Amino acid sequence: MFPHTRPSIPAPTPGPDPLAEHRVARAFLLRLADQPSGRPALEQFILSAGALAAAEQLHRGDVPESLTAHVSTARVQAAAAGAAVDGETAARCGARLLIPEDAQWPGTAALTGTVGLWVRGHAGLEILSGASITLAGSRAASGYGTHVAADLAGDLARGGHTVVAGGGFGIEAAASRGALAAHAPTVAVLGCGIDRAYPAAHENLLDRIAHTGLLVSAQPPGSTPSRLRALARNRVLATLGDATVVVEAAARSGALHVAAAAHECGRPVMAVPGPVTSAISMGAHQLIRQGATLVTSGADVLDALERAAGTSAVSGSSQTPDTP
Repeated sequence: MFPHTRPSIPAPTPGPDPLAEHRVARAFLLRLADQPSGRPALEQFILSAGALAAAEQLHRGDVPESLTAHVSTARVQAAAAGAAVDGETAARCGARLLIPEDAQWPGTAALTGTVGLWVRGHAGLEILSGASITLAGSRAASGYGTHVAADLAGDLARGGHTVVAGGGFGIEAAASRGALAAHAPTVAVLGCGIDRAYPAAHENLLDRIAHTGLLVSAQPPGSTPSRLRALARNRVLATLGDATVVVEAAARSGALHVAAAAHECGRPVMAVPGPVTSAISMGAHQLIRQGATLVTSGADVLDALERAAGTSAVSGSSQTPDTP
């Protein structure tokens, strides 16, 4: 039996938690997964062995051969020590750990392998499984970009789609503010611990998002932002949206990583064109040349999403063998 933490890891809903043992096991595994080295092998091991069995095996020092190059005894001990205080940290900030065993876990195959998601906020967890669009773009956004992002987010929110963004500067903040202005819940995916506000200048914005929506993090509580954690965040951003829209992005913008992650998991990628002289639209133009759908409004996004869904449905039916 995997050891429990005191206090226990908070569950998505109040009351007795029938998955308490699985939850603490996954809190431990999340800490082990918080290093890019060996993460795919660890996720595969968890999928094959099951989270509880995997955690118990690793906790007692029985590291499978596929992980010996990445998971040391010291790392296991540090993960166990960190998970032991995650319940207390989560309780202080009102966070909960959502795990794949929960009924509220988003029903998307693209999240397969994700160990768990820390969530904080007053919205129902069903918004993570409902209609949603991810908006991404440059931190050093132009006035044009922030205006378009806010308008897009507002249109999508009023159309019943949850806006998912990263909570960072520039386009992400504009998207979140646009959804909030439409009086709709929105989701911010963090590249740090759920108990941290990053960037610090957005503490009030993140609090506003949590008041009506959700903050989400695949990082353990207390984690500080880093480039590698930002890449992990990009994966969650891409998988939570039914499509990803890049509003403004330079040639090497991190928003292109979100678009790439969306493409890898089979999500439609769209991009908003900018002035041909604008360096911070070069990445968006590159995406359009590579096949991303050009969009200029919320209506364009919803129309493209509907056409993509129709194409997928036709493709799926064409592959279904005739019944004799």
